Amino acid sequence: MTIPYIYILLASTVINTVGTAPLLLSEGARRYSWVVPLISMLILLMTPDIHLLVYVAFLVVIGILGLITLMRVKSSIRGIDYMLISIMIIATVLALYTSNLALTLLSLMLVSAPTYLLILMGDPSISIEIGVKYVVNMIIATVLFFVGAIIISSGPSLITYIIGFSLLLLGLSLEVGAAPMHEWVPDVFTAGNPIPVAIIASIAKIAPFIVAVKITLTTMSLYGVSPYYLAYIAGAFATISMFLGNIGALTSRESPRVLAYSSIANMGYVMAAFAAAIMGAQEMGATLDFAFIGLLLQLFMNAVGKMGFFNTVFSKGNNAVSTWLISLAFIGTPPLLGFWSKLYIILALVYGNLTWLAVLLVINSVISVPYYVRLARELGTGWKGGLAEGLIIVFTILTLSTIIPPYWLVVPLIKMKLINYLILSLK
Repeated sequence: MTIPYIYILLASTVINTVGTAPLLLSEGARRYSWVVPLISMLILLMTPDIHLLVYVAFLVVIGILGLITLMRVKSSIRGIDYMLISIMIIATVLALYTSNLALTLLSLMLVSAPTYLLILMGDPSISIEIGVKYVVNMIIATVLFFVGAIIISSGPSLITYIIGFSLLLLGLSLEVGAAPMHEWVPDVFTAGNPIPVAIIASIAKIAPFIVAVKITLTTMSLYGVSPYYLAYIAGAFATISMFLGNIGALTSRESPRVLAYSSIANMGYVMAAFAAAIMGAQEMGATLDFAFIGLLLQLFMNAVGKMGFFNTVFSKGNNAVSTWLISLAFIGTPPLLGFWSKLYIILALVYGNLTWLAVLLVINSVISVPYYVRLARELGTGWKGGLAEGLIIVFTILTLSTIIPPYWLVVPLIKMKLINYLILSLK
């Protein structure tokens, strides 16, 4: 008898929360507090669908790297921080798997809330001010997203739907740090401790887009909303985010600030994939397949690359080979991970009659070359041993994992019947 996967997710959550608590009772036990969160994430690999396993495995790997990353900093919430990472991964898997609207929105909250505590790690004189700014913005983002989701899920008229979708898009942009709701990103990324910022810049970006795609595609098909209005609104957000992020990175000098603006640009690329997914919602064919594949790959590239870069910033530089390879992957150099993500997004945009947005994406990729080269030169300082070096090498291997076309990611997504995971049940 197959155990329903939702029970596995629940068991993983219970093990993570209850199992971690005893380890927090003494300082000696805290050093082993990473064990239970690790086990709770590995349990997620018991997926009922072998095709879903590929994506869950990628998320689990990112979560494990997040645990190891947190080991590099002295934390006042040691043990709790590991538990929070596991909760974020569980919630992200839930966002991808569930067809229940309430659970989908819950997954968004479970990804966002842990970052409120993580951002407070580091120098108290700095982290409190930055933390308050970050938390306030995230609360506003959640409210906007939820209000927008409720409006478009209630069977509104076209005008009301567009208003609700715009609110959802504003909340999504504020949540992930995309323009024009990006104001918090440069300050938080620059002044915050690079280790928790690495988590916020990577793991926390994935679930919001998955949730937004699922809610939008479901309500569009249910209420017969034309995709053109929505795709062009999302395309406008993507254009603003790409140009503002890349130009901001070009004119910035501090490495964390450059990475902040590059994150804004990367969220613009993902928003472009969102626009393409909207255009492909009616046919449920190649456009939607390419769009969602590109969206997930770009989010994975952003997660791997940002964690790699911020670990390097924390170390005040790291080995030049890895730093250059991660930079080239972000630029979109074949056959690295960033090339395939952008290729699938461009294909989706062309198939979805959004060629103008595909051209803008290519232009922005070219604009990004100078500042990624500058990052590689500044942060590639030679070989360093220890945990940091090991982490950077693993991140580099992940960017190299697509030296051959990533059929191991593409084929499973098509075979697992994409529509089954993207359409919610609103009954």
